[in-house]
Amino acid sequence: MSTPLSITAAVCTRNRPGQLARALESLVAQSPPPAEVIVIDNAPGNHAAAMLIAERFPGVRYLREPVPGLDFARNRALHAAMGDIVAFLDDDAVAGPGWCEALRLVFEGEPRVAVCTGRVEPLVLESPGQLLFEVNGGFGRGDRRIRLPDDAARSLHGWPAPLIAWAVSVGSGCSYAVRRAVALELGGFDEALDLGAPLAGGGDHDLLWRALESGWLVEYQPAALAWHEHRRELAAVHTQIVGHQRALLAFLSKHVARAPLRSGLPLLVYLSWRLLKPGVRLVRRGFGRDPLPTAVLLRMWWNCWAGLSAYPLARRVARSRRQMYAV
Repeated sequence: MSTPLSITAAVCTRNRPGQLARALESLVAQSPPPAEVIVIDNAPGNHAAAMLIAERFPGVRYLREPVPGLDFARNRALHAAMGDIVAFLDDDAVAGPGWCEALRLVFEGEPRVAVCTGRVEPLVLESPGQLLFEVNGGFGRGDRRIRLPDDAARSLHGWPAPLIAWAVSVGSGCSYAVRRAVALELGGFDEALDLGAPLAGGGDHDLLWRALESGWLVEYQPAALAWHEHRRELAAVHTQIVGHQRALLAFLSKHVARAPLRSGLPLLVYLSWRLLKPGVRLVRRGFGRDPLPTAVLLRMWWNCWAGLSAYPLARRVARSRRQMYAV
């Protein structure tokens, strides 16, 4: 009988002690508990997270990653974790009681799974911003398990779709677990993504796609339930949605540029669709059938095109940050 896999629950955070406390409460209450819980404090502006953990969560391991950027923090977690699986929960999310166990069972049940995403529902829907984020798609991906690449033969939203379309539609880094050894073998998270203003996302999709390209399986498991606190202000939600589109096109451009012609063609076709999609949404908006304002859709469209050339610059920014904080 094989030895059960151990799981490390990891939270990457920056200057949000109130939300961090709520996330940690959900993790220390897991049944059965994870082998360890770690917090990676990413370029903090104060000592609030460290003090919170020392005072309220003495069993949680605290690590500080000085280089600003979510994927620097995620990679710190990968290298420091003791578990076979590293399950990432955003600091503004809350894990359901069986979240860790549901993720662990996926990896134990199928040794070829490298990445597993969980179901994410809204924690509250009170403000106009939170309602808009959810109406625009949110993080929820339904209650049906998806395993890639096998299930990519099914239609997606009623249409046939290439594997890459499925890969960006099966969840997010908000609730995201990896087989640690495989993630390290693949080079970890791409630190040129999730940098903030240069590129505000993409690291979760990028690692997931590299796993699929390398022959591993990816699963969306709705039993791994978590709730996410969406941003309240409309302006913040608009910026988040636009930034995610810019990062998505940068991620796609990175892989189109590196892929052989045969495997790169579906990527190029999908990238072309993502460039056109804001225009389609503008037409729908004209008929009152899209939730985003026209001005936001125009911003999104421009940022999609800007995303085509954003990745090389982001790589330079990431390299500069790493050198700046080198010991």
